Amino acid sequence: MPQINRIRVNNVKYNFGTQVYDDFVMRFNCQNTIYDLANGGGKSLLMLLLMQNMLPNCTLDDKQPIEKLFRQGSGNTCIHSLVEWKLDPCYQKDGFRFMTTGFCARKGRGTDDENQDGQEQTAAPTASVEYFHYCIFYREFGDNDIKNLPLVSNGERITYNGLKAYLRDLEKGGYKYVVKIFDRKGDYQSFISNYGIYESAWEIVRGINKTEGHVRTYFESNYKTSRKVVEDLLIEEIIQKSFNNKLSVDNDEGMMAQTLMDIKDKLVELSKKHSQLGAYDSQIAAIDSFKEYLSTYEAFYNRKEEIEKQLYDLLLVAMRKVIRRIRNLRVRMTLSLRCMMSLHTRRKL
Repeated sequence: MPQINRIRVNNVKYNFGTQVYDDFVMRFNCQNTIYDLANGGGKSLLMLLLMQNMLPNCTLDDKQPIEKLFRQGSGNTCIHSLVEWKLDPCYQKDGFRFMTTGFCARKGRGTDDENQDGQEQTAAPTASVEYFHYCIFYREFGDNDIKNLPLVSNGERITYNGLKAYLRDLEKGGYKYVVKIFDRKGDYQSFISNYGIYESAWEIVRGINKTEGHVRTYFESNYKTSRKVVEDLLIEEIIQKSFNNKLSVDNDEGMMAQTLMDIKDKLVELSKKHSQLGAYDSQIAAIDSFKEYLSTYEAFYNRKEEIEKQLYDLLLVAMRKVIRRIRNLRVRMTLSLRCMMSLHTRRKL
């Protein structure tokens, strides 16, 4: 899964327009991050806005939908939420290491449509939302990375249609950036799943973050037993949604069941191969042991010539000593004979 490097939230008013994320940028640096604010400071709103990049038009709490940001008195016209991802090496293509996903939304078309791209309009108590998503790929930080994308220029906020036009021009701009624009939620989610951003995984994150400290409540309420975790969380929430998202199908239970049966058969086959691998490993261990045993003989035979040479050298030394001793004995015998002959001659005289 790719890692979040930076986030950006732009032009979002909340708490009846009394507070604002004007142009908020936060660095995660691909690490775990803590964002600490007092109650009502905007933590849940920030989470909701960021989740729009993974789960378009989702809510954390049914009472706090994204549409609420455009209700009467909100003061919002066009809002932006962006996440910069550092892609895993397996997802990097042509050297593009970073991907920024963006969510741009405005009040759904209704009355006063002519004002939706600019000035604040009179919103109904309930409001629908019109939005689109985009992805920008780049090799290194530059003029159109998450921080420098011109959502504000000379104090003027970019409009909904203005951003779309800018991204289309950037898309044609050359090799430095790759830009994709999506008007349909399904197309967008299918595209980002190719880069390791899966709806099923972020649905779990969304469920856990419905309220503060909701992790324990989340599992106690939805997945009380291990069977529930496997059937409802693992199969239904992860495998099924990933399956539907990958193949762009909707609730095809027959195909899903067949896929699970195929997976079961594959698991049985893999289990058999795993046991065969265990036997193979045992054989390899025996061969390695035999190899070590043979290596001792190899060392012995490698030393054979060396030992033979040493024995030959010892034999030569011994022979030289023997020859030297024989010579010495001959000299002594000769001297002894001469002495004896000399004595014999003297006696005759």
